[in-house]
Amino acid sequence: MLVRIRTAPRLLHAPRPSTTTGWLSSAAAAAAPATPADTATSHDGILRHHHLHPGRLTSYDEAESLQESIRSDLLAWKGQKSARGRRGGDDHEPPPRPHLISFEAAPTFTLGRRQQNPPPEQMARLRRELRIADDGGRNDGGRPTSLTPAVRKTSRGGLTTYHGPGQMVLWPVLDMRSPLYPGYGVESYASHLESATQRLLADLFGIRTYISRDDPGVWVATPPGEPERKIAALGVHHRRHVTALGIAVNISIPVEGPEESNPWARFVPCGLDGKLVTSVANELGDPVPEATPGRYDVAALSRTWAEMFAEGLTDPRRRVFAGSRMG
Repeated sequence: MLVRIRTAPRLLHAPRPSTTTGWLSSAAAAAAPATPADTATSHDGILRHHHLHPGRLTSYDEAESLQESIRSDLLAWKGQKSARGRRGGDDHEPPPRPHLISFEAAPTFTLGRRQQNPPPEQMARLRRELRIADDGGRNDGGRPTSLTPAVRKTSRGGLTTYHGPGQMVLWPVLDMRSPLYPGYGVESYASHLESATQRLLADLFGIRTYISRDDPGVWVATPPGEPERKIAALGVHHRRHVTALGIAVNISIPVEGPEESNPWARFVPCGLDGKLVTSVANELGDPVPEATPGRYDVAALSRTWAEMFAEGLTDPRRRVFAGSRMG
């Protein structure tokens, strides 16, 4: 039975052209037609959503470059506002709107900012060619059957994690002290990311989850005695209260099997020994998720998540998913 994606009535789409290819290998970008990026606004224009290359893969570097460009503009505005305030000048320039970047990444292992580079043998293991499941014909021309993962250092805390096909990456770039909406603290912002994800998983897929102070991210509720299963990883960076990075939700990404096709088998995710990684498809018992591509359309799911997240921007009550915290 297909899950119906809830429409977002306040989400207005305004496509813009893209200049990069949809799927990339680590050696070179293969020739492929450009796919428009999906740009949208929601909640009376407060949140501006950019979904990169719908139906195709986006390089981590491209997404990071866009994030840093938006973040730099926001930080520059804050600096100019402070300077005007010190001079006693008028401040009539409206504050920048928050942005959300979402994408489905080409295979990439990311390291935390304080993490040492893996030894050569582990680096070679991470960069070994990875088999990618066919997407069921959703894309024109399909995807390659294998790609070589990239390895990137990031500004977040924590240890190694993975981004790749079948995962929805969501990076809000916003000022936690903006006058456009009630402010955030570090913990309340993280909780908002987790809660929007919990709401999406519950409303669309009926998956019960919880969050924990000790282990950030979103976890599937499991019976006593079963290993804990993580379905979404959280990693955030703040600079002068402006955010970067965010949350990554495992939709149809492989989480079982040998490391030739299961990237999680190549490392201990975020250093969590004895705990498992899961996905929406895995929780629903869908052994061949690529056979029903519409069910796991990352672009459509990202629009729904954007709507849920935007609701919490203006209404702090929507920043918490009731009964979600354990530990």
